[in-house]
Amino acid sequence: MRICIFTDTIGDLNGVSRFIQDMGEQALMYDVKLHIVSSTAKFCPPLPNIHNIKPRWRMRMPFYNELDLAYPSARALEAKLLELKPDLLHISTPGPVGFTARKLAKKHGVPTMGTYHTDFPAYIRDNTGMEWAKRVTDTVMKTFYRRFEKVFTRSHEYLKIMEKDIGIPRDKSALLPPGTNLKRFHPVHRDVKIFEKYGITGDGPKVLYVGRISKEKNVPFLIQTWKRYKQLHPEDSAELILVGEGALRHKRTCNALDDVTFTGPVIGDDLSRLYASSDLFVFPSVTDTLGQVVMEAQASRVSCIVSDQGGPQSIVNYNERPGGLVVKGNDIDAWVQALEQLLENATLREHYAAQGYENMRDFDITVSFNAFVQTHRDIYERRTR
Repeated sequence: MRICIFTDTIGDLNGVSRFIQDMGEQALMYDVKLHIVSSTAKFCPPLPNIHNIKPRWRMRMPFYNELDLAYPSARALEAKLLELKPDLLHISTPGPVGFTARKLAKKHGVPTMGTYHTDFPAYIRDNTGMEWAKRVTDTVMKTFYRRFEKVFTRSHEYLKIMEKDIGIPRDKSALLPPGTNLKRFHPVHRDVKIFEKYGITGDGPKVLYVGRISKEKNVPFLIQTWKRYKQLHPEDSAELILVGEGALRHKRTCNALDDVTFTGPVIGDDLSRLYASSDLFVFPSVTDTLGQVVMEAQASRVSCIVSDQGGPQSIVNYNERPGGLVVKGNDIDAWVQALEQLLENATLREHYAAQGYENMRDFDITVSFNAFVQTHRDIYERRTR
């Protein structure tokens, strides 16, 4: 059985890219015939089963400027499809590569599946403030996914959202067990000297955020919450560290804050060290389908605060052994109270960190990879009987 993943994001600093890269690495480790096809002018991981088709032109994606919309030659994509000869095609993103791959799969009769990684309709609504824009984007998503044989999501919460908002019936949806690389993200990487590299020299607790520095990730809300917390606790030496790139990073209102550091993009060993060396992880997004970064934080033995909307809450509340606090989304008072609870009580913070770390034993990327392959194999065998 040969599987081919077509994706619009492969080297970007986001959870979807990291997940797809993990799939490629696992395939090589376990000798699974899985190839990944993308189109980017950015960094592309140098793996033998990742194929980058040079884009003919590209533009920044509206409302998500850190992601390119790269437009490759349709002929080049078709040539790669015919070269790889997949039995099954998996489309990871509803972008130019994804839409072209969808047409090619139909043309050549290749069974197609996909993953609903990103809640684009909610992103559009949150960035524009227009509910009708979400409805239009919902319609686009319905058109994109409706002919897929199976659509995966990586969190229980989004099974209902997929059914309600974009019309994917339950018999065509599947839960893909979430997973992360438990060696790459592990407490063994703890090294507090990493903070000096980014100009962070205080000795107070380190509160970490990793993700896009943007409106749809609810970073403005996080900044407001931090300002309120510091106003109420001016003596507190805790520092907020925001890792990532995005439009808000250079805003004057953000850079004027005390005890806040914007590191910019961080990858590789440095990212592993920042996670493992922090005291608390915060993720205020209310639109994430999963929250890959939340798994990475818990795998690094760091307690978390997340919103009660979207997928991250299921990660933190896993198995009735919470790895942190799930707090009402967009409620500053509730978030300030959560910060007070965990920053003022190191014992409680460590308790949650230990539970989250133990929970992550069930979130090994190998488990996710095996489930991904087995679901594809089931569909392949059903079609070839």
